[in-house]
Amino acid sequence: MKSNIRFVNAFMAFYIIHTSQIGMGIIGIPRIIYLESKKDAWISILLSGLFVSLITWLMISILKKNEGDTLFEIHEHIFGRLIGSIFNFLIVIYFIAVNYSIIISYVELSLTWGYEGVYEWVGVLALLMITIYAVSGGFRVVTGVCFLSFLMTIWLLFVVYQPLETINVTRILPIMTTTPSEMMKGVFKSSYTMLGFETLLFIFPFIKEKNKLQLFSQIAVWFTTILVLLTTVVAILFFSAKELEKNVWPVVSMISTVHFPFIERFEFVAVPLWFLVIFPNLCITLYISSKGIKQIFHIKQKHGIWLISIILFICSFFITKRVDINYFIDQIGKTGFFLWFIYPIFLYVIIYIRSKINTRSRRS
Repeated sequence: MKSNIRFVNAFMAFYIIHTSQIGMGIIGIPRIIYLESKKDAWISILLSGLFVSLITWLMISILKKNEGDTLFEIHEHIFGRLIGSIFNFLIVIYFIAVNYSIIISYVELSLTWGYEGVYEWVGVLALLMITIYAVSGGFRVVTGVCFLSFLMTIWLLFVVYQPLETINVTRILPIMTTTPSEMMKGVFKSSYTMLGFETLLFIFPFIKEKNKLQLFSQIAVWFTTILVLLTTVVAILFFSAKELEKNVWPVVSMISTVHFPFIERFEFVAVPLWFLVIFPNLCITLYISSKGIKQIFHIKQKHGIWLISIILFICSFFITKRVDINYFIDQIGKTGFFLWFIYPIFLYVIIYIRSKINTRSRRS
């Protein structure tokens, strides 16, 4: 039985899930979706949000059938200790890779917008050290990071009022001009940014009012969907087609047009502030992966935190070029899609069949 001090209220799930979904992806997602769905990118985002909402409902259904367990423990119960540990190890590798992709993306962004000349490993080391410090405090500290990150960065939404003054509404017209195939490619790409809701599978045991988790999870998912939708629509209206297709970080470029009397280059403020956006991502992925290491190898979680961090630091010397970073992130996105959009359906079917078999065996 877990101590009450490790539990958090259900409404905190909103901050955990939303901040898990929003990170480096949102600053580049308008271009990525536009390349696939063109002017109908906003429709792809809405369809993706609906898909995420359905999978979220499915995940919570799975968790309720195994109350008190994380996905790591569910795997061992269903597949046995050996096979379950193999599945868990693959998930740990995935979250380590996600953490790594966030770190190298943010370091590259920082070096491009204001910190030229700094060695990449210096930025990686700084991010790792502060993440280790936060995650070592436990789940409640990680939850606090998510809550504070949301409060300290949500105001960035309101700085886009200046780009709105130069938008061209005709750039999003006419609608429904893409083929169903292009539309679904846009859904597939936008799903990358929606990833993060899978955090549910690892925080469920630490939520107090589990009956309210569905509500706050769905609010988080749709809040993220609307945020991505607004960001993409504004980018489409702000940039010409050729500009948007070539701009790797369209959101940062829009922010760079913002001017205040007391700040000449607002992007020099926004890029460092973006650390507060990605910090929950780093904390959650490190927490989950270290929790998995503890489950598989039965070592203290703090040792797992340091082991993973050392691996991440060593890996930072290998992928430094933009082409390699893009390829790596794309592979992570594809893996995440099949792992968190397809696999839960498969897992739900297995659990459902097992429950039916157990019910019949009891009756007989």
